[in-house]
Amino acid sequence: MKTLISLAVLLASFMSAITLTAQSAKIEVTGSATINIIPDRITVEIGIEEYYSHKSGGDSVKVKLDDIEKNVRRTLRESGVADSMITVADLGNYRDRSSTDSFLMAKRLSVVVTDFDRLDRIARNIGDRGITSFQITRLDNSDMARYNREGLKAALDAARHKAEFIAADEGMTNLMAVEIVENGPNYYETPSFSNVAYDSGAGMEGMRRIVRRYSVKVTYGAIP
Repeated sequence: MKTLISLAVLLASFMSAITLTAQSAKIEVTGSATINIIPDRITVEIGIEEYYSHKSGGDSVKVKLDDIEKNVRRTLRESGVADSMITVADLGNYRDRSSTDSFLMAKRLSVVVTDFDRLDRIARNIGDRGITSFQITRLDNSDMARYNREGLKAALDAARHKAEFIAADEGMTNLMAVEIVENGPNYYETPSFSNVAYDSGAGMEGMRRIVRRYSVKVTYGAIP
């Protein structure tokens, strides 16, 4: 008799589990959010190279790298950039020496500025003699962790709203997230900014934002 009772309890439990599974449903949705972030750390690399300055009498004098760098650093200081925000990214010139009679030394300076207005001022005042490149290499924000949290929350909210709409349309209730998969953030590639683009009046506006897209896939359990 005890064995029969035990089998009956197990059978009842098994049937209950089957009924519960049959009465439950799953809704799988994705949610995404895009955030535009104003950078407060803009890294720009300035390439400099020695050159020959031609005199009226036909002679030419080589302008040394140290003199070019002094002028660049003076422009940076006048634009509010501290010396501590300037580092040497590269030194040397890898051109084929057999292709020229005189070797010209080159250097790249990495400079961090805090806003685009300051960068505009530097680009206007730096001149072009001895300057071989002017290119943004990195955009960042010192409060990026907070933006990541905000972006993820917005993506989760979007997924929740979508699931609630589907559930209401299908007459389902009691939504509960049973699985969350994060697919982001994804970074939109930022095009390089060069002195050529600046001279033509193009490209600067597109550089003023960091764009990040956050995406999640969420599975909800629901009861019809």
